[in-house]
Amino acid sequence: MIDPVHGVIIKNPNYSKKYVHSIVEKKLSWIVKKLLHVNKGKSISEIYNKEQKVLLLGNKESLHVKDNLSTFYKQKTMEIVPIIIDKWALKMKLNPIKISFRKTKRRWGSCSAKNELSFTSSLAQLPLECIEYIIVHELSHIKYKHHKKDFWLLVEKFMPNYKDCEKILKEYSPQI
Repeated sequence: MIDPVHGVIIKNPNYSKKYVHSIVEKKLSWIVKKLLHVNKGKSISEIYNKEQKVLLLGNKESLHVKDNLSTFYKQKTMEIVPIIIDKWALKMKLNPIKISFRKTKRRWGSCSAKNELSFTSSLAQLPLECIEYIIVHELSHIKYKHHKKDFWLLVEKFMPNYKDCEKILKEYSPQI
């Protein structure tokens, strides 16, 4: 696993160190590429600490944050996301049972087997189009619990430029 904080994490239940090292050597170029990609993401706290700006809807804004960054982003996300969910749920005719927000390190959103949607509390940092894509993606999971062709056709039906959003999302990190 490639972790933005700890680097490469190898979970090895049954193999010798020698065997694990040989696998790591074989995959070294892939590992380096992934590490560079993981570290490329814009860090919310780094931008705030260095530039005294917050990322809000994809733009760097000079805003004073009264509480901590986590509280700020959760509040902004909870203001924005439910309105967008209502809009897309109506268009797509797909309604979640419940919506929740929590801190995450890797995921922007998820849909449970019970059709409960969960989003990272830092979603408000993203450009609006990307927030909408994440919502369309998760709403699509209400109908399709997989990432097979039918799922992607549904996403594309409502968000034809979703691949552009996926590229943009690689520049950001859900982790504060």
